[in-house]
Amino acid sequence: MKTNPKFSIVVFVLAAFSASEIKAGDTLKATAELVSHYVWRGSMATGSPTPNFQPTLAYGNGPIEIGLWGSTDFTGSYKEVDPYVSFANGPLKLIITDYNWNFGKANYFNYKNTETGHMLEGTIGFIGPSDMPVSASINTLFYGYDKKRNSSGIPDSSKQAFSTYIELGYTKGAASFFFGFTPWASYYNNYGYSAFDSTASKKSFSIVNIGVTISRAIKITDSFSLPVRATLVINPSASYTRNDYLHLVFGITF
Repeated sequence: MKTNPKFSIVVFVLAAFSASEIKAGDTLKATAELVSHYVWRGSMATGSPTPNFQPTLAYGNGPIEIGLWGSTDFTGSYKEVDPYVSFANGPLKLIITDYNWNFGKANYFNYKNTETGHMLEGTIGFIGPSDMPVSASINTLFYGYDKKRNSSGIPDSSKQAFSTYIELGYTKGAASFFFGFTPWASYYNNYGYSAFDSTASKKSFSIVNIGVTISRAIKITDSFSLPVRATLVINPSASYTRNDYLHLVFGITF
């Protein structure tokens, strides 16, 4: 089946924004975070550890939220725009996210599976109540640029990798602990191949993201506080060529 190259989740999100009539109970969210460098699921997203500005624009209507999340560095070398749609029901949340940081791969609005730079992901998440402060999520890339690679890093456009990231979390006071892994060869462990030795045994299960986030609010005035966080990230399966074994990230939310 031919994929319409003009279809885009971002078009759907923008259309939903423009068509929505704000009613009582609806929410509009416009926030931003400044981070010392951008680490995503255990690995540095940008080529070097440079600060990133990460805004969010979202509209909520009951259990449904549609929005855009982005990240841009200060050198002009990195840009990411990710539309998403989420549905919450009690402790469960379902999310569809359209990731794209491969802007050189194809026209942004090209969604043909063998050509696109987009990666669509489905997420099932669980957040426990205050007396059971645990969380869990399963995230699988099911369409687009996420293809199986060979030992030279060349993708096979006919074979979807279905890269999956699973994270377990626990919150205690200001501290949030997390443990993330991929159950098979995927994006998160270089599709199973060593980045520095293509003859090494292919990896499957890999622990990729262990750490803790400490959050607090710095009081600026009697009516305004500035949320800040510090996150320690350890990636036991990282390649030394990416310098991804250890990260300490500082963030400020506006």
